[in-house]
Amino acid sequence: MPRRKSESPWGYPIALIWRGSVIPLILPNVLFTTFVAVCVSYTYLAMGVDIAVAGSIVGSLSIVIGLILAFRTNTAYDRFWEGRKIWTTMNTSIRNMARVIWVGIKEKSDGPSGINDQKIRAINMLLAFAVATKHHLRAEYGTSYRDLQGLLPEDFVPCKSANSLRSQYINHRQHLQNDKNEWVIQRDNSTASMSLPLEISYQLSLWINYVRDKELIDIPYQTQCTMALSSMIDCFGNLERILLTPIPVAYNIHLKQILTMYCCILPFTTVRDVQWLTIPLCGAVAFTLFGIEAIGNQIEDPFGFDTNDLKLDDFCYDLMLELDYIVQTVPQDQSSVFAAFSAAPMTPPPKQTRNILIQI
Repeated sequence: MPRRKSESPWGYPIALIWRGSVIPLILPNVLFTTFVAVCVSYTYLAMGVDIAVAGSIVGSLSIVIGLILAFRTNTAYDRFWEGRKIWTTMNTSIRNMARVIWVGIKEKSDGPSGINDQKIRAINMLLAFAVATKHHLRAEYGTSYRDLQGLLPEDFVPCKSANSLRSQYINHRQHLQNDKNEWVIQRDNSTASMSLPLEISYQLSLWINYVRDKELIDIPYQTQCTMALSSMIDCFGNLERILLTPIPVAYNIHLKQILTMYCCILPFTTVRDVQWLTIPLCGAVAFTLFGIEAIGNQIEDPFGFDTNDLKLDDFCYDLMLELDYIVQTVPQDQSSVFAAFSAAPMTPPPKQTRNILIQI
């Protein structure tokens, strides 16, 4: 029986789950504002010092904070959801190209040998494109990763090492200030570099041109492969756009400052009316506001290792299972499937009941 999403694996409600929540992130802020509420309540109620202020002061500030938090959360979730849609589009393009490679490229008796092995290598490189994109989005450059081992050909040498490409992203301002003109495109440019997914796409494109020159693939299939590769590169660029265009730092800092100021002013406006209840009330308000802000911070970059990030490792593993099934099970020509039906007389198939399982 499928488990309801509102319950944890151990049976208690999801509201009590600690792992995956933002409580560890916001706990210092909540404790600090609660400590301020304790100090204000003790000063006003125990020491008799009248430090209470009118509650109308925080009215307009509450509206502003609500609007800013709503904008912050919506913007962050748009980035999260767009990243998921783009990855699905890239995954679909890889599936389409794998299908065309497996069934559209035929090995001929008078043609080059080993085409079937090359097809498996090409499908492995399609999977390597997705895995390399995952690592690229996590700033893990190079090829020395367990899930990339065996996917790339043994004679494949990436143009740059891990540290070189990373340093170019970080130190791009230094390149602008160099006296030497490094902006001229030339053959002996030692600083040239390219990300691994783009290198893989170029290798696949060259191989598609090769099988077309040998007349092993029809022009419509070649066009589909070219369109799939173009779609994969578009998706890669869009994923980079999300990664390299974060929410401005000044916006995040100012929002954090406003929230802290609001939670510190709030005890002064409530201590006269609710007295000692000011302490839990201010703690609850701080928990709510800082929690919403922390959620926005987590999901604005959905490609990392946090619990709330996109499950890129699972996406790549599922794609690997699909491509492996194609190579292991799916035939490469239609006679493998329909030969038995063409040889036998046509008989109506028996009526079968179809079971549909709907999971909520």
